[in-house]
Amino acid sequence: MEAKSWRLRREIPAGPAPWRALTAAWGLEPRLARLAWMRGVDRPEGLAWRLEAAWTRSTDPHLLPGVNAAVVRIRRAVEARERIVVYGDYDVDGVTATALLVRALERIGAEVSFFIPNRFSDGYGLHLDCIRELKEIRDPGLLVSVDCGVRSVDEVKASAELGLDWVITDHHALGAELPPACAVVHPHLDGYANPFLAGVGVAFKLAQALLGAVPHPTGADAAFLDGMLKLVAIGTVADVMPLVDENALLVRRGLDSLGGKNGPGLAALLRAAKKEGALGGQDIAFGLAPRLNAVGRMGGAEDAVRLLLTRDATEAEALMARVEALNQERRAIQEDLAARLPRPDGAAFDLVLDPAAHKGVIGIVAGHRMRATGRPAGVCTVIDGVAHCSLRAPEGYDLGGLLALAQPFILGGGGHRAAAGLSFEASRLAFVRQALQRGAAEQAAGREIPPLLVDGGPADLPEDEGLARLEPFGQGFAPPLARLEGTVSSSSAFGADHWKLRLAGVPDPLTWFANRDRPPQPAAGQRLHVAAAPQGSARWGRSWLVDTLLGEGAP
Repeated sequence: MEAKSWRLRREIPAGPAPWRALTAAWGLEPRLARLAWMRGVDRPEGLAWRLEAAWTRSTDPHLLPGVNAAVVRIRRAVEARERIVVYGDYDVDGVTATALLVRALERIGAEVSFFIPNRFSDGYGLHLDCIRELKEIRDPGLLVSVDCGVRSVDEVKASAELGLDWVITDHHALGAELPPACAVVHPHLDGYANPFLAGVGVAFKLAQALLGAVPHPTGADAAFLDGMLKLVAIGTVADVMPLVDENALLVRRGLDSLGGKNGPGLAALLRAAKKEGALGGQDIAFGLAPRLNAVGRMGGAEDAVRLLLTRDATEAEALMARVEALNQERRAIQEDLAARLPRPDGAAFDLVLDPAAHKGVIGIVAGHRMRATGRPAGVCTVIDGVAHCSLRAPEGYDLGGLLALAQPFILGGGGHRAAAGLSFEASRLAFVRQALQRGAAEQAAGREIPPLLVDGGPADLPEDEGLARLEPFGQGFAPPLARLEGTVSSSSAFGADHWKLRLAGVPDPLTWFANRDRPPQPAAGQRLHVAAAPQGSARWGRSWLVDTLLGEGAP
């Protein structure tokens, strides 16, 4: 592992502490106010989304473009006893959005079922073969997409010929034209106030409007929707959406609800992830989300939806056992692929192809390679002569622009600025790689690999109970990261080459998990300089999780 340069997340000016206003306004311990200021919060009102996450701060769902038309069509379907199918996606955002909308439609008396396409046989988005099968088997009058469909113009047109109506809810990049659905609900339309909604966030807004809990929910509706915010928190964090403004409010309320009483499925998921008590954004990112994601990565994601929907404890335990087994299988396949791929060669875009790679894990491995190099990365597999690739890019790059450059050589592609997919004939790998590398080099022109941003030393971070006040931490509101330096007083290996360390002068233990590019195990007496995240536990106290080895930096 190459040591990374570092600097403080924000330069602290001379004179009085610039976070004094935060301390005074919210009664924050100075170290906690300093941490918020480090994340760009200068004014007290910037913390209200987290520290005073009241429903009255949230946006009226009828302001979300497309919601009014969607409510009219769905209510008409309910009154006419039309069958409704929620058509979702196989990632965590899609799974949670599917479960949320099914539960909300049940609450208003709809005859509703759900469908999740298979990652391997169907792929992402709306597919005419799947739609025809749904028409034949379930004969719905209305289909409602969640987390997909905004680019499925042809599929929606073909559905009309089958006598099927669509309500499209999505948050992915818009295409040149919108599908001719009864309604298209999308946060990027018409300058909506919160363009950062995840797919599950869009589904939540529609659910709130369907219940008539506007502009803000009260009474039984508020209790029900707080329960639904558990799913919003999981899906939003898993989809790496910015945890700022209204997103911070929705996820914060969801985290608070997760810390209370949960249904059988969520309770089983929390037990499997060994999470108890108050939860944070990182508990979702590294505990709950990977388990739900594994179901769709290894095949069909229906069991993940069933787990979230079940009201039966016995069924929940059986479903969770299957989910956990798939997660263990996913980890083994992922580690095997990462070990056999060639190391990054310093190219502007790290694109590698392994014909035998499991399609369900290539995105995870691409993300690991991207974080290791600080450059865009893609991992591809081959199915029937067609390369299927998952792409990941760090901040400062735009995968949409790179896909546009590769357009002459690819069969299809799309996604976000930081995460996307594409497919092309495997024989055209060299052309696709050249186009992506040329585009990445242009985007990187004059762009230096940014240093790692840290919040200071361990003494600059408040205790774990204080950190919980600023949740959620995640995209757009970075988790705390401290710079630890000292002489190794003890070092021991455990598991698959993981390490437990003690540093002189640091009272709490350090854990360092295996990585193929990691340096040799530190020896007693060695001077070590690392960035590490605090890991609080009500049972075991504070420890530190090593993020990376540090080199030169600036105080």
